[in-house]
Amino acid sequence: MYIKTLSLQNFRNYKSLTVHLNPGLNIFVGNNAQGKTNLLEAIYILSLSKSYRTGREVELINHDENQAAIQARIKKMANLDLSIIVGKDAPKKLLVNNKGTTSNQFMGHLNSVLFTPDSLQLVKGSPGERRRFLDIQICQIDPVYRTTLLKYQRVVRQRNSLLKNAIEQRSLLNQLPSWDEQLLSLGAKIMFRRQDIVETLQYHSKVSHGKISNEVEELTVIYEPFFAKAQKGKKYTLKEIENRFRQLLQEKRQEEIRRAHTLLGPQRDDLVFTINDLDLRTYGSQGQQRTAVLSYILAELELMHQETNEYPIVLLDDVMSELDKTRRNDLVSILNDKAQTIVTTTDLSNFTQEIIEKASVFNISGGKIIQ
Repeated sequence: MYIKTLSLQNFRNYKSLTVHLNPGLNIFVGNNAQGKTNLLEAIYILSLSKSYRTGREVELINHDENQAAIQARIKKMANLDLSIIVGKDAPKKLLVNNKGTTSNQFMGHLNSVLFTPDSLQLVKGSPGERRRFLDIQICQIDPVYRTTLLKYQRVVRQRNSLLKNAIEQRSLLNQLPSWDEQLLSLGAKIMFRRQDIVETLQYHSKVSHGKISNEVEELTVIYEPFFAKAQKGKKYTLKEIENRFRQLLQEKRQEEIRRAHTLLGPQRDDLVFTINDLDLRTYGSQGQQRTAVLSYILAELELMHQETNEYPIVLLDDVMSELDKTRRNDLVSILNDKAQTIVTTTDLSNFTQEIIEKASVFNISGGKIIQ
């Protein structure tokens, strides 16, 4: 799978752009604030139907215009056309082969993985950041998970509303058991799937990290359910998760009523990254954290390939300067044989001449591209 053609109309600082991409490595070179990140953002939006940079879609539209459009032709078994149109005064339109669809159905046609300087938050950020990374990964490859997650989030919102309203109307608490059952059923399925995916990511992360670190250090990625501390190799059955969830709901019932908020569930899960059994959040150097995230990104590639039989598009936003020469070369050599890779950089000297000769190189200036 790869992007053959990407077209932008009134998107960010691009008035009109069409670029034909290499199935392998594509390098976009330019000074800061010229539109390199905007290009990657557009591809990311085609993957997940939303931006990783802003929640206000009006910001995607060139300030002189009323709507923006992102279009791409994707090469799979057959050609696939994806389009997103964002308007200032109209609902967002998602189209697959020119037919309108929903966000849930749109996702999964163009899978991608993104590595930016902010990706370090995967290791050193909040549990919410790690859950977001994980959910984005699973949602791209598992439509059942996407639907279950959306249903669960809706149940949590409605259950919270009930708990708040019950402060003044105590009889509403009679409805709580029915909401608990939905919370348990959906939440346990989410956690069981996360556990399964993290086990696969752990295996591939360990392999990738071993190659990058020359087997000097061992990376471990551990799923930590909300009801237990992370334990390497520990797995729970779906029934065990449901039973533990149910038990804790009963124990926390009065506290939830007092605080008028759902306190338990997969929205409290976490991931733990260790190097040689030491928690990277506390003991890892910046270099170790960066290498761990890079290994995790490479593991995402293998997971997607394993689940869909296709490698995702790899988006690397201004990260080559963050890596030393050896890791840059290792990364490009690993990716070059597997996935279409789109890289932004301010300095072409971050790449060897051998790499440059195999790549398509584009120069960006003021929202325009010169190949």
